[in-house]
Amino acid sequence: MNKGIKHIICIGLALGISYAIESVDNLNNIGITKAYALSYSLDGLELSSGGSNINLYENENYTKELDDSKDLKKTYYAKLSSDDSKIKFTTNGFDEDNIRIFKSRTSKVYEATDEIPVLTGTTTFYIRLYNNYNEEKPTDCEKEYKVIVKRYTSEQEDAIKNDDQSEIYLQSLQLDYGDIPLSFDRKKCDYNVKVGYDVKSIPIKAEPEDGATTVKINNITVDENDGYKKIVNLDKGDNKIEISLSQSYGEKRVYTLNINRAESSPTITDVNTDSNTNSNSNSQISIDSTKETNKWVNVSGKWKYNDSFGNYIKSAWFYDNNYGKEYYFNNDGDMVIGWLNLNNTWYYLNSDGAMQIGWKQVYGNWYYLDYDGKMKTGWFKDADGRYYYLNKVSGAMAHDTSIDGYKLGSDGAWKK
Repeated sequence: MNKGIKHIICIGLALGISYAIESVDNLNNIGITKAYALSYSLDGLELSSGGSNINLYENENYTKELDDSKDLKKTYYAKLSSDDSKIKFTTNGFDEDNIRIFKSRTSKVYEATDEIPVLTGTTTFYIRLYNNYNEEKPTDCEKEYKVIVKRYTSEQEDAIKNDDQSEIYLQSLQLDYGDIPLSFDRKKCDYNVKVGYDVKSIPIKAEPEDGATTVKINNITVDENDGYKKIVNLDKGDNKIEISLSQSYGEKRVYTLNINRAESSPTITDVNTDSNTNSNSNSQISIDSTKETNKWVNVSGKWKYNDSFGNYIKSAWFYDNNYGKEYYFNNDGDMVIGWLNLNNTWYYLNSDGAMQIGWKQVYGNWYYLDYDGKMKTGWFKDADGRYYYLNKVSGAMAHDTSIDGYKLGSDGAWKK
């Protein structure tokens, strides 16, 4: 081919390409955007109930969890507790406005952000991605994912739980030092308890039958040293507390406390006499809005605590959730520090007012305060198996002496 003709063709091609590029740019300038291929797939999928995540599995045996690093499969499986009656899907990688969710046994349509009720048994959920949703053709979608959810009944959960329990037990289970009745049965693993609005925390004592058993209350280990006791804070509404037992050979058992704390304090009424009519009428006690409520206050150098009505707490223990400590207020509402005698039982409150437990040195003498703050007396065995003698009257630890023929060293421990 003639070189001149080749040159002309090349120039023509270059001009054509340049014109095409310029034309596209001009389209952009007048508000027409470039179109890209739309991917009809999700980058991520999550399931939750009541704000808590629910695991998604790739098999119906619930042994292989969803792998976030791989492309999503078309079908997943999930297990739901009897307590969870609604679920919510969270999707990533596709416009939520073009997603609809359907479920078996109903024709109702749900948006991607809806909470969806779930009946007990097995329910299949269909997550469908649309180019343009047409309610008359709900199955005319670009892509569909299935999530098969099994919601257990409480009876099924009990059967599963009991089938997985070992022959290790609690010897006793107490709430609030035994003041809240529980009707404990060592083979019964679930308990439902209701407490008042003012119960912001609760002491739990869970003592095992076998000293070789590890006990955990809400995943915190308790043992003989702290009397197998832990104080647990309570939210308003439902609180689930698990007490797990385990031994070295794999034996395990779980007790569950379902504690419901009232959402609000009950209405308090008082009988007032109208001096003009000399008749009685019931009326609600009003709270002085000028008082600060649920707050520490310092009055003339004395610390007090205003309750939810703005009144001082008096002649009572108070557990402060913010500090995680227990305090006592006397008849005048003053925070007590130092030694405190209640019903012939001694307690010791630190300089900041906090009730003390364990070993405490006061004015050169050692004392031992039990898990509930009560001063111990007489012979005492610590968590390390060492014996001490605490004066039966004062509670002070004896040392460098002999008691009942047993010699005590300078550290107070019995010398065998």
